[in-house]
Amino acid sequence: MIQPDSNGLYHPANESDIIDLVNVAIQNKAQVRVRGAAQSVNSGVFTDGYTGAAGGKNINMELDMLRQVTPDRATMQVTVGGGCNLGVDPYDPSGTSQANEANNLFFQLNKLGWAIQNVPNATHQTIAGFISTGSCGGSMQHSFDECIVSVRMIDGTGKVQVFTKSADLDDPFYGVVVSMGLLGIITQVTLQCVPAFNIIGSQNTSLATATEFQFFGPGSSTQPSFQQFLMDTEFAGIIWWPFETLKRAIVWQARTMTASDYNQQTGYPPNFTPKPYESLFYLKKLKNPVADQLPIEAAFSAGFKLIATWPDWLVSILGPEKAAMAEPIIEQIFPYIYPLLTDISFPCNTAANPPQQFWDAWLGSLPMDEFENSNNLFDLAYTEMWIPIEKTEATINAMENLYNTAGYSATGFYDTVILAAKSSDFWLSPGYNQASVRINMMWFNKNIGDPVAFFQQFWSLMDSQNIPFRPHWAKSLPAMGAAYMTAKYPKWGQWQALRAKMDPNNIFLTDYWSSQLGI
Repeated sequence: MIQPDSNGLYHPANESDIIDLVNVAIQNKAQVRVRGAAQSVNSGVFTDGYTGAAGGKNINMELDMLRQVTPDRATMQVTVGGGCNLGVDPYDPSGTSQANEANNLFFQLNKLGWAIQNVPNATHQTIAGFISTGSCGGSMQHSFDECIVSVRMIDGTGKVQVFTKSADLDDPFYGVVVSMGLLGIITQVTLQCVPAFNIIGSQNTSLATATEFQFFGPGSSTQPSFQQFLMDTEFAGIIWWPFETLKRAIVWQARTMTASDYNQQTGYPPNFTPKPYESLFYLKKLKNPVADQLPIEAAFSAGFKLIATWPDWLVSILGPEKAAMAEPIIEQIFPYIYPLLTDISFPCNTAANPPQQFWDAWLGSLPMDEFENSNNLFDLAYTEMWIPIEKTEATINAMENLYNTAGYSATGFYDTVILAAKSSDFWLSPGYNQASVRINMMWFNKNIGDPVAFFQQFWSLMDSQNIPFRPHWAKSLPAMGAAYMTAKYPKWGQWQALRAKMDPNNIFLTDYWSSQLGI
Protein backbone atom coordinates (compact mmCIF):
# COMPACT_ATOMS: atom_id res chain seq x y z
CA MET A 1 0.00 0.00 0.00
CA ILE A 2 1.20 3.54 -0.74
CA GLN A 3 2.40 5.66 2.19
CA PRO A 4 1.49 9.23 3.21
CA ASP A 5 3.74 12.24 2.70
CA SER A 6 5.02 14.48 5.51
CA ASN A 7 1.66 16.30 5.53
CA GLY A 8 -0.14 13.04 6.23
CA LEU A 9 -1.64 12.99 2.72
CA TYR A 10 -1.80 9.90 0.52
CA HIS A 11 -1.28 10.48 -3.20
CA PRO A 12 -2.91 7.60 -5.13
CA ALA A 13 -1.65 7.19 -8.69
CA ASN A 14 -4.76 5.37 -9.91
CA GLU A 15 -8.08 3.90 -8.85
CA SER A 16 -6.39 0.70 -7.67
CA ASP A 17 -4.47 2.70 -5.06
CA ILE A 18 -7.72 4.29 -3.88
CA ILE A 19 -9.47 0.94 -3.64
CA ASP A 20 -6.59 -0.41 -1.55
CA LEU A 21 -6.86 2.56 0.82
CA VAL A 22 -10.65 2.16 1.09
CA ASN A 23 -10.26 -1.52 1.95
CA VAL A 24 -7.63 -0.74 4.60
CA ALA A 25 -10.00 1.83 6.12
CA ILE A 26 -12.83 -0.73 6.23
CA GLN A 27 -10.58 -3.29 7.92
CA ASN A 28 -9.29 -0.78 10.48
CA LYS A 29 -12.62 1.04 11.03
CA ALA A 30 -10.91 4.23 9.90
CA GLN A 31 -12.14 7.35 8.15
CA VAL A 32 -11.32 8.41 4.56
CA ARG A 33 -11.49 11.94 3.20
CA VAL A 34 -10.10 13.72 0.12
CA ARG A 35 -8.42 17.11 0.13
CA GLY A 36 -9.34 19.18 -2.90
CA ALA A 37 -8.05 22.73 -2.77
CA ALA A 38 -8.93 22.92 0.96
CA GLN A 39 -11.11 25.99 0.33
CA SER A 40 -13.82 24.54 2.56
CA VAL A 41 -14.01 24.56 6.36
CA ASN A 42 -11.17 22.29 7.55
CA SER A 43 -13.40 20.05 9.64
CA GLY A 44 -15.54 19.50 6.56
CA VAL A 45 -12.53 18.54 4.44
CA PHE A 46 -10.36 16.23 6.55
CA THR A 47 -10.86 13.27 8.85
CA ASP A 48 -11.37 13.77 12.58
CA GLY A 49 -8.14 14.65 14.35
CA TYR A 50 -6.14 15.45 11.21
CA THR A 51 -3.16 17.61 12.20
CA GLY A 52 -1.39 18.15 8.88
CA ALA A 53 1.24 15.54 9.67
CA ALA A 54 1.64 11.80 9.15
CA GLY A 55 0.27 9.51 11.86
CA GLY A 56 -2.93 7.83 12.98
CA LYS A 57 -5.10 5.30 11.23
CA ASN A 58 -7.38 7.71 9.33
CA ILE A 59 -6.67 8.32 5.65
CA ASN A 60 -6.56 11.74 3.99
CA MET A 61 -5.88 11.84 0.26
CA GLU A 62 -4.92 14.37 -2.38
CA LEU A 63 -5.78 13.36 -5.95
CA ASP A 64 -3.09 15.47 -7.61
CA MET A 65 -2.02 12.49 -9.72
CA LEU A 66 -5.57 11.98 -11.06
CA ARG A 67 -5.86 15.03 -13.28
CA GLN A 68 -5.85 13.75 -16.86
CA VAL A 69 -8.04 15.72 -19.28
CA THR A 70 -9.45 13.68 -22.18
CA PRO A 71 -11.56 15.48 -24.81
CA ASP A 72 -14.11 13.86 -27.09
CA ARG A 73 -14.22 16.12 -30.15
CA ALA A 74 -17.30 14.44 -31.59
CA THR A 75 -19.46 15.37 -28.59
CA MET A 76 -17.49 18.37 -27.29
CA GLN A 77 -17.33 16.59 -23.95
CA VAL A 78 -14.29 16.33 -21.70
CA THR A 79 -13.52 13.70 -19.08
CA VAL A 80 -11.31 15.05 -16.32
CA GLY A 81 -9.63 13.43 -13.33
CA GLY A 82 -11.21 14.30 -10.00
CA GLY A 83 -8.03 15.93 -8.69
CA CYS A 84 -7.63 18.38 -11.58
CA ASN A 85 -7.93 22.03 -10.55
CA LEU A 86 -10.16 24.35 -12.56
CA GLY A 87 -7.33 26.90 -12.62
CA VAL A 88 -4.05 27.51 -10.85
CA ASP A 89 -3.98 26.74 -7.13
CA PRO A 90 -0.94 28.64 -5.84
CA TYR A 91 -1.11 26.76 -2.54
CA ASP A 92 -1.39 23.20 -3.83
CA PRO A 93 0.86 21.29 -1.37
CA SER A 94 1.92 18.86 -4.10
CA GLY A 95 3.03 21.75 -6.32
CA THR A 96 1.33 20.13 -9.31
CA SER A 97 -1.26 22.80 -10.08
CA GLN A 98 1.09 25.79 -10.17
CA ALA A 99 4.00 23.91 -11.77
CA ASN A 100 2.47 24.46 -15.19
CA GLU A 101 -0.72 26.33 -16.12
CA ALA A 102 -1.45 23.52 -18.59
CA ASN A 103 -1.96 21.16 -15.63
CA ASN A 104 -5.37 22.72 -15.05
CA LEU A 105 -8.75 22.15 -16.68
CA PHE A 106 -9.82 25.58 -17.94
CA PHE A 107 -6.46 26.25 -19.62
CA GLN A 108 -6.73 23.00 -21.56
CA LEU A 109 -10.35 23.63 -22.56
CA ASN A 110 -9.46 27.08 -23.84
CA LYS A 111 -6.59 25.65 -25.86
CA LEU A 112 -9.10 23.30 -27.52
CA GLY A 113 -11.32 26.26 -28.35
CA TRP A 114 -13.87 25.11 -25.77
CA ALA A 115 -15.35 26.66 -22.64
CA ILE A 116 -17.65 26.17 -19.67
CA GLN A 117 -20.36 28.83 -19.54
CA ASN A 118 -20.60 28.94 -15.75
CA VAL A 119 -17.20 29.94 -14.37
CA PRO A 120 -16.56 30.76 -10.69
CA ASN A 121 -14.85 33.96 -9.53
CA ALA A 122 -11.96 31.93 -8.10
CA THR A 123 -10.65 28.80 -9.81
CA HIS A 124 -8.40 27.14 -7.22
CA GLN A 125 -10.81 24.29 -6.63
CA THR A 126 -10.48 20.76 -7.93
CA ILE A 127 -13.32 19.62 -10.14
CA ALA A 128 -14.42 16.93 -7.65
CA GLY A 129 -14.39 19.33 -4.69
CA PHE A 130 -16.16 22.03 -6.67
CA ILE A 131 -19.13 19.91 -7.71
CA SER A 132 -19.31 17.99 -4.40
CA THR A 133 -20.19 21.16 -2.51
CA GLY A 134 -22.70 22.50 -5.05
CA SER A 135 -20.45 25.39 -6.08
CA CYS A 136 -21.00 27.51 -9.19
CA GLY A 137 -20.29 30.87 -10.77
CA GLY A 138 -22.50 33.95 -10.56
CA SER A 139 -25.15 33.54 -13.24
CA MET A 140 -28.87 32.79 -13.39
CA GLN A 141 -28.65 31.98 -17.09
CA HIS A 142 -25.95 29.31 -16.99
CA SER A 143 -25.43 26.45 -14.56
CA PHE A 144 -22.32 24.40 -13.85
CA ASP A 145 -24.61 21.58 -12.71
CA GLU A 146 -26.09 21.33 -16.20
CA CYS A 147 -22.60 20.75 -17.66
CA ILE A 148 -22.10 17.54 -15.66
CA VAL A 149 -22.74 14.50 -17.85
CA SER A 150 -21.42 11.72 -15.60
CA VAL A 151 -19.28 11.00 -12.56
CA ARG A 152 -17.12 7.97 -11.82
CA MET A 153 -16.49 7.22 -8.16
CA ILE A 154 -15.29 4.62 -5.70
CA ASP A 155 -17.85 3.99 -3.01
CA GLY A 156 -17.41 2.99 0.62
CA THR A 157 -17.20 -0.70 -0.24
CA GLY A 158 -14.31 -0.20 -2.68
CA LYS A 159 -16.55 -0.63 -5.73
CA VAL A 160 -16.18 1.55 -8.84
CA GLN A 161 -19.52 3.07 -9.87
CA VAL A 162 -20.47 5.32 -12.78
CA PHE A 163 -23.52 7.59 -12.63
CA THR A 164 -24.81 9.24 -15.80
CA LYS A 165 -27.23 12.11 -16.28
CA SER A 166 -30.79 10.97 -16.78
CA ALA A 167 -34.17 12.49 -17.54
CA ASP A 168 -35.42 10.77 -14.39
CA LEU A 169 -34.80 13.25 -11.55
CA ASP A 170 -35.06 10.37 -9.04
CA ASP A 171 -32.00 8.76 -10.61
CA PRO A 172 -29.11 8.35 -8.10
CA PHE A 173 -27.00 10.58 -10.39
CA TYR A 174 -28.79 13.54 -8.81
CA GLY A 175 -27.88 12.33 -5.32
CA VAL A 176 -24.20 11.45 -5.73
CA VAL A 177 -22.84 14.68 -7.25
CA VAL A 178 -23.50 17.17 -4.43
CA SER A 179 -22.64 14.87 -1.54
CA MET A 180 -19.64 16.48 0.25
CA GLY A 181 -17.54 13.34 -0.26
CA LEU A 182 -19.93 11.29 1.87
CA LEU A 183 -20.95 8.79 -0.82
CA GLY A 184 -17.61 8.07 -2.44
CA ILE A 185 -14.41 9.38 -3.96
CA ILE A 186 -14.96 11.04 -7.34
CA THR A 187 -12.17 9.93 -9.70
CA GLN A 188 -13.54 11.28 -13.00
CA VAL A 189 -16.09 13.84 -14.16
CA THR A 190 -17.39 14.21 -17.72
CA LEU A 191 -18.52 17.71 -18.69
CA GLN A 192 -20.43 19.07 -21.66
CA CYS A 193 -18.51 22.02 -23.10
CA VAL A 194 -19.46 24.86 -25.46
CA PRO A 195 -17.36 26.74 -28.02
CA ALA A 196 -15.01 29.31 -26.47
CA PHE A 197 -16.55 32.76 -26.33
CA ASN A 198 -15.64 36.35 -25.53
CA ILE A 199 -17.29 38.59 -22.96
CA ILE A 200 -17.80 42.33 -22.63
CA GLY A 201 -18.59 44.07 -19.38
CA SER A 202 -18.11 46.83 -16.85
CA GLN A 203 -17.47 47.49 -13.19
CA ASN A 204 -18.94 50.50 -11.44
CA THR A 205 -18.29 51.61 -7.86
CA SER A 206 -20.91 53.90 -6.33
CA LEU A 207 -23.01 54.46 -3.25
CA ALA A 208 -25.43 51.59 -2.78
CA THR A 209 -28.27 54.06 -3.35
CA ALA A 210 -26.80 55.12 -6.73
CA THR A 211 -26.57 51.80 -8.59
CA GLU A 212 -28.23 51.31 -11.98
CA PHE A 213 -30.86 49.16 -10.26
CA GLN A 214 -32.85 49.81 -7.08
CA PHE A 215 -30.67 48.07 -4.54
CA PHE A 216 -33.25 48.42 -1.77
CA GLY A 217 -36.47 48.94 -3.69
CA PRO A 218 -39.04 47.13 -5.85
CA GLY A 219 -37.91 48.72 -9.10
CA SER A 220 -39.81 51.04 -11.43
CA SER A 221 -40.55 51.56 -15.10
CA THR A 222 -37.21 53.34 -15.49
CA GLN A 223 -35.04 51.42 -13.02
CA PRO A 224 -35.09 47.65 -12.48
CA SER A 225 -35.16 46.06 -9.07
CA PHE A 226 -32.05 44.27 -7.81
CA GLN A 227 -33.84 40.97 -8.36
CA GLN A 228 -34.61 41.87 -11.98
CA PHE A 229 -31.01 42.94 -12.56
CA LEU A 230 -29.74 39.58 -11.32
CA MET A 231 -32.23 37.73 -13.49
CA ASP A 232 -31.51 39.73 -16.65
CA THR A 233 -27.70 40.01 -16.40
CA GLU A 234 -25.81 37.06 -17.87
CA PHE A 235 -22.85 37.27 -15.47
CA ALA A 236 -22.93 39.44 -12.33
CA GLY A 237 -21.29 39.93 -8.97
CA ILE A 238 -21.94 42.70 -6.44
CA ILE A 239 -19.63 43.62 -3.59
CA TRP A 240 -21.51 45.49 -0.85
CA TRP A 241 -19.61 47.49 1.76
CA PRO A 242 -22.25 48.22 4.44
CA PHE A 243 -19.93 50.02 6.91
CA GLU A 244 -21.68 53.17 8.14
CA THR A 245 -19.49 55.72 6.32
CA LEU A 246 -19.01 53.65 3.15
CA LYS A 247 -22.37 52.21 2.05
CA ARG A 248 -20.85 51.35 -1.32
CA ALA A 249 -21.63 48.81 -3.99
CA ILE A 250 -19.22 47.53 -6.60
CA VAL A 251 -21.26 46.18 -9.51
CA TRP A 252 -19.43 43.82 -11.88
CA GLN A 253 -21.38 42.61 -14.88
CA ALA A 254 -20.65 40.99 -18.23
CA ARG A 255 -22.29 39.20 -21.14
CA THR A 256 -21.28 37.14 -24.12
CA MET A 257 -20.13 39.32 -27.02
CA THR A 258 -22.27 39.35 -30.15
CA ALA A 259 -21.36 40.45 -33.68
CA SER A 260 -22.51 44.02 -32.98
CA ASP A 261 -20.10 44.36 -30.03
CA TYR A 262 -16.97 44.09 -32.18
CA ASN A 263 -15.44 47.30 -33.51
CA GLN A 264 -12.06 48.82 -34.33
CA GLN A 265 -11.25 49.12 -30.63
CA THR A 266 -12.03 45.51 -29.74
CA GLY A 267 -10.82 44.11 -33.03
CA TYR A 268 -12.83 41.72 -35.12
CA PRO A 269 -12.64 37.93 -34.90
CA PRO A 270 -10.21 36.34 -35.47
CA ASN A 271 -8.11 39.45 -34.63
CA PHE A 272 -9.72 40.13 -31.30
CA THR A 273 -7.76 42.53 -29.06
CA PRO A 274 -8.63 41.82 -25.41
CA LYS A 275 -8.88 44.54 -22.78
CA PRO A 276 -8.89 42.33 -19.64
CA TYR A 277 -10.78 43.07 -16.47
CA GLU A 278 -8.53 44.68 -13.85
CA SER A 279 -9.34 43.28 -10.42
CA LEU A 280 -9.65 45.31 -7.24
CA PHE A 281 -6.02 44.62 -6.38
CA TYR A 282 -4.68 44.76 -9.93
CA LEU A 283 -1.56 46.91 -10.38
CA LYS A 284 -0.04 45.70 -13.64
CA LYS A 285 -0.22 42.91 -16.17
CA LEU A 286 2.13 40.27 -14.83
CA LYS A 287 3.92 37.54 -16.71
CA ASN A 288 4.13 35.33 -13.65
CA PRO A 289 1.02 35.91 -11.49
CA VAL A 290 1.97 33.35 -8.85
CA ALA A 291 5.43 34.84 -8.30
CA ASP A 292 4.61 38.52 -8.87
CA GLN A 293 0.96 39.19 -8.04
CA LEU A 294 0.83 37.29 -4.78
CA PRO A 295 3.30 39.55 -2.93
CA ILE A 296 1.29 42.60 -4.08
CA GLU A 297 -1.96 41.13 -2.85
CA ALA A 298 -0.29 39.92 0.34
CA ALA A 299 0.52 43.57 1.09
CA PHE A 300 -3.14 44.52 0.62
CA SER A 301 -4.09 41.59 2.81
CA ALA A 302 -1.78 42.78 5.57
CA GLY A 303 -3.37 46.23 5.44
CA PHE A 304 -6.90 44.86 5.75
CA LYS A 305 -5.84 42.63 8.61
CA LEU A 306 -4.55 45.69 10.48
CA ILE A 307 -7.92 47.35 9.96
CA ALA A 308 -9.86 44.28 10.99
CA THR A 309 -7.85 43.42 14.09
CA TRP A 310 -7.61 46.73 15.82
CA PRO A 311 -7.44 47.49 18.74
CA ASP A 312 -5.39 44.33 19.42
CA TRP A 313 -2.34 45.62 17.61
CA LEU A 314 -2.80 49.04 19.20
CA VAL A 315 -2.56 47.42 22.66
CA SER A 316 0.57 45.51 21.66
CA ILE A 317 2.24 48.73 20.47
CA LEU A 318 1.14 51.21 23.12
CA GLY A 319 0.44 48.92 26.04
CA PRO A 320 -2.96 48.53 27.75
CA GLU A 321 -3.09 51.90 29.52
CA LYS A 322 -2.09 54.11 26.58
CA ALA A 323 -4.21 52.06 24.20
CA ALA A 324 -7.23 52.56 26.47
CA MET A 325 -6.67 56.32 26.28
CA ALA A 326 -6.21 56.33 22.50
CA GLU A 327 -9.03 53.96 21.58
CA PRO A 328 -11.99 56.38 22.15
CA ILE A 329 -10.29 58.96 19.94
CA ILE A 330 -9.66 56.44 17.19
CA GLU A 331 -13.23 55.19 17.41
CA GLN A 332 -14.43 58.73 16.72
CA ILE A 333 -12.19 59.40 13.74
CA PHE A 334 -11.89 55.94 12.18
CA PRO A 335 -15.27 55.99 10.38
CA TYR A 336 -13.93 58.98 8.44
CA ILE A 337 -10.50 57.48 7.81
CA TYR A 338 -11.78 54.13 6.60
CA PRO A 339 -13.34 55.48 3.35
CA LEU A 340 -10.01 57.15 2.58
CA LEU A 341 -8.25 53.82 3.00
CA THR A 342 -10.70 52.01 0.74
CA ASP A 343 -10.34 54.73 -1.89
CA ILE A 344 -6.80 53.50 -2.49
CA SER A 345 -8.20 50.40 -4.18
CA PHE A 346 -11.81 51.16 -5.14
CA PRO A 347 -12.92 54.82 -5.09
CA CYS A 348 -16.38 55.71 -6.31
CA ASN A 349 -16.50 56.27 -10.04
CA THR A 350 -16.93 59.80 -11.35
CA ALA A 351 -16.69 61.59 -14.69
CA ALA A 352 -12.96 61.93 -14.07
CA ASN A 353 -12.74 58.30 -12.94
CA PRO A 354 -15.26 56.48 -15.11
CA PRO A 355 -16.40 52.88 -14.56
CA GLN A 356 -14.07 50.22 -15.87
CA GLN A 357 -14.94 48.76 -19.28
CA PHE A 358 -13.44 45.45 -20.38
CA TRP A 359 -13.69 42.82 -23.11
CA ASP A 360 -11.84 39.56 -23.02
CA ALA A 361 -11.87 35.83 -23.65
CA TRP A 362 -14.05 33.84 -21.24
CA LEU A 363 -11.05 32.47 -19.36
CA GLY A 364 -9.35 35.85 -19.10
CA SER A 365 -11.95 37.76 -17.10
CA LEU A 366 -14.79 35.54 -15.85
CA PRO A 367 -12.54 34.24 -13.03
CA MET A 368 -12.12 37.82 -11.78
CA ASP A 369 -10.97 36.89 -8.27
CA GLU A 370 -8.33 34.41 -9.35
CA PHE A 371 -6.11 35.14 -6.36
CA GLU A 372 -8.04 37.51 -4.12
CA ASN A 373 -10.35 34.80 -2.76
CA SER A 374 -7.52 32.58 -1.57
CA ASN A 375 -7.92 31.71 2.11
CA ASN A 376 -4.13 31.77 2.41
CA LEU A 377 -3.92 35.42 1.40
CA PHE A 378 -6.81 36.94 3.32
CA ASP A 379 -7.44 34.25 5.95
CA LEU A 380 -11.20 34.68 5.83
CA ALA A 381 -14.04 32.60 7.17
CA TYR A 382 -17.21 32.53 5.08
CA THR A 383 -20.84 31.65 5.20
CA GLU A 384 -23.11 31.79 2.17
CA MET A 385 -26.91 31.79 2.22
CA TRP A 386 -28.84 30.70 -0.88
CA ILE A 387 -32.23 32.42 -0.78
CA PRO A 388 -35.14 32.14 -3.24
CA ILE A 389 -34.64 34.89 -5.82
CA GLU A 390 -38.11 36.32 -5.16
CA LYS A 391 -36.93 37.18 -1.64
CA THR A 392 -34.12 39.44 -2.86
CA GLU A 393 -35.69 42.75 -1.86
CA ALA A 394 -36.81 41.47 1.55
CA THR A 395 -33.33 40.04 2.20
CA ILE A 396 -31.39 43.17 1.30
CA ASN A 397 -33.71 45.42 3.28
CA ALA A 398 -33.58 43.15 6.33
CA MET A 399 -29.78 43.19 6.22
CA GLU A 400 -29.64 46.96 5.77
CA ASN A 401 -31.91 47.41 8.79
CA LEU A 402 -29.62 45.17 10.84
CA TYR A 403 -26.53 47.08 9.71
CA ASN A 404 -28.12 50.40 10.62
CA THR A 405 -29.27 49.12 14.01
CA ALA A 406 -26.32 47.02 15.13
CA GLY A 407 -23.53 49.05 13.51
CA TYR A 408 -20.00 47.67 13.52
CA SER A 409 -21.00 44.42 15.27
CA ALA A 410 -22.93 43.54 12.11
CA THR A 411 -20.94 45.29 9.37
CA GLY A 412 -17.40 44.52 10.50
CA PHE A 413 -14.74 46.09 8.29
CA TYR A 414 -15.19 43.88 5.27
CA ASP A 415 -17.69 43.31 2.49
CA THR A 416 -20.58 41.08 1.51
CA VAL A 417 -20.54 39.48 -1.94
CA ILE A 418 -23.84 38.91 -3.69
CA LEU A 419 -24.26 36.49 -6.60
CA ALA A 420 -27.09 34.58 -8.23
CA ALA A 421 -27.55 30.95 -9.23
CA LYS A 422 -29.82 29.01 -11.54
CA SER A 423 -32.05 26.30 -10.11
CA SER A 424 -30.42 22.88 -9.64
CA ASP A 425 -31.74 19.33 -9.92
CA PHE A 426 -29.16 17.89 -7.50
CA TRP A 427 -30.91 16.75 -4.33
CA LEU A 428 -28.57 18.43 -1.83
CA SER A 429 -27.63 21.48 -3.86
CA PRO A 430 -28.34 24.69 -1.94
CA GLY A 431 -30.10 25.75 -5.14
CA TYR A 432 -32.29 22.64 -5.39
CA ASN A 433 -35.50 23.53 -7.25
CA GLN A 434 -35.04 27.27 -6.75
CA ALA A 435 -33.33 30.13 -8.53
CA SER A 436 -31.31 31.85 -5.79
CA VAL A 437 -29.75 35.06 -4.67
CA ARG A 438 -26.54 34.15 -2.80
CA ILE A 439 -25.40 36.24 0.17
CA ASN A 440 -21.74 35.57 0.95
CA MET A 441 -20.64 36.91 4.36
CA MET A 442 -16.97 37.20 5.33
CA TRP A 443 -15.04 37.38 8.59
CA PHE A 444 -11.33 37.95 9.21
CA ASN A 445 -10.02 35.04 11.21
CA LYS A 446 -7.65 37.45 12.96
CA ASN A 447 -10.62 39.18 14.58
CA ILE A 448 -11.40 38.71 18.25
CA GLY A 449 -14.38 36.42 18.63
CA ASP A 450 -15.97 33.53 16.82
CA PRO A 451 -16.95 33.78 13.13
CA VAL A 452 -19.90 31.43 13.70
CA ALA A 453 -21.24 33.83 16.34
CA PHE A 454 -20.87 36.68 13.83
CA PHE A 455 -22.67 34.71 11.12
CA GLN A 456 -25.40 33.59 13.54
CA GLN A 457 -26.94 37.07 13.62
CA PHE A 458 -27.61 36.80 9.87
CA TRP A 459 -28.92 33.24 10.04
CA SER A 460 -31.20 34.33 12.89
CA LEU A 461 -32.24 37.42 10.96
CA MET A 462 -33.42 35.32 8.03
CA ASP A 463 -35.37 33.04 10.36
CA SER A 464 -36.98 35.98 12.14
CA GLN A 465 -38.06 37.50 8.81
CA ASN A 466 -39.38 34.17 7.48
CA ILE A 467 -36.82 34.25 4.68
CA PRO A 468 -35.84 30.64 3.90
CA PHE A 469 -32.23 29.87 3.04
CA ARG A 470 -29.91 26.96 2.48
CA PRO A 471 -26.19 27.26 3.31
CA HIS A 472 -23.28 26.60 0.98
CA TRP A 473 -21.75 23.28 2.07
CA ALA A 474 -18.14 24.44 1.81
CA LYS A 475 -18.58 27.33 4.24
CA SER A 476 -19.63 27.87 7.85
CA LEU A 477 -22.94 26.20 8.57
CA PRO A 478 -25.72 27.03 11.04
CA ALA A 479 -26.85 24.43 13.56
CA MET A 480 -28.59 21.83 11.48
CA GLY A 481 -29.49 18.18 12.16
CA ALA A 482 -31.98 15.66 10.79
CA ALA A 483 -35.12 17.78 11.27
CA TYR A 484 -33.45 20.74 9.55
CA MET A 485 -32.39 18.58 6.61
CA THR A 486 -35.85 17.07 6.26
CA ALA A 487 -37.44 20.53 6.20
CA LYS A 488 -34.94 22.10 3.79
CA TYR A 489 -34.30 19.27 1.33
CA PRO A 490 -37.30 17.37 -0.09
CA LYS A 491 -35.07 14.49 -1.27
CA TRP A 492 -33.30 14.08 2.07
CA GLY A 493 -34.79 10.65 2.74
CA GLN A 494 -33.74 9.35 -0.67
CA TRP A 495 -30.24 10.75 -0.22
CA GLN A 496 -29.96 9.14 3.22
CA ALA A 497 -30.91 5.75 1.83
CA LEU A 498 -28.39 6.16 -1.00
CA ARG A 499 -25.63 7.13 1.43
CA ALA A 500 -26.31 4.13 3.67
CA LYS A 501 -26.10 1.85 0.64
CA MET A 502 -22.90 3.36 -0.77
CA ASP A 503 -21.04 3.75 2.53
CA PRO A 504 -22.37 1.03 4.85
CA ASN A 505 -19.25 1.20 7.04
CA ASN A 506 -19.39 5.01 7.41
CA ILE A 507 -15.76 5.42 6.36
CA PHE A 508 -16.51 8.82 4.78
CA LEU A 509 -18.63 10.06 7.71
CA THR A 510 -16.74 12.27 10.19
CA ASP A 511 -17.98 13.71 13.47
CA TYR A 512 -18.43 17.08 11.75
CA TRP A 513 -20.74 15.75 9.06
CA SER A 514 -22.51 13.39 11.44
CA SER A 515 -23.36 16.31 13.70
CA GLN A 516 -24.33 18.72 10.93
CA LEU A 517 -26.56 16.27 9.10
CA GLY A 518 -27.93 14.42 12.11
CA ILE A 519 -26.69 11.04 10.86
